[in-house]
Amino acid sequence: MTHTDRSTSEPSSAMTTALTWISALSVLGAIIAVIVLTLTGHSDLLAPVIGLGAAAAAAGGTVQVRIHIRR
Repeated sequence: MTHTDRSTSEPSSAMTTALTWISALSVLGAIIAVIVLTLTGHSDLLAPVIGLGAAAAAAGGTVQVRIHIRR
């Protein structure tokens, strides 16, 4: 979280940032795979893909969205 003085409350490291990106991209890939499998009629493969996406989301923790508003 960023305070009003722009100092972060948590120390940031390259490994933490990389793991966050990897987990976010894994979840995004799982969502895309579920959509493609649904559209192509391969419903028998949905459960494993959803399981992998849920595991990636659980391992990655929370996803933070930051919106910077300039006046």
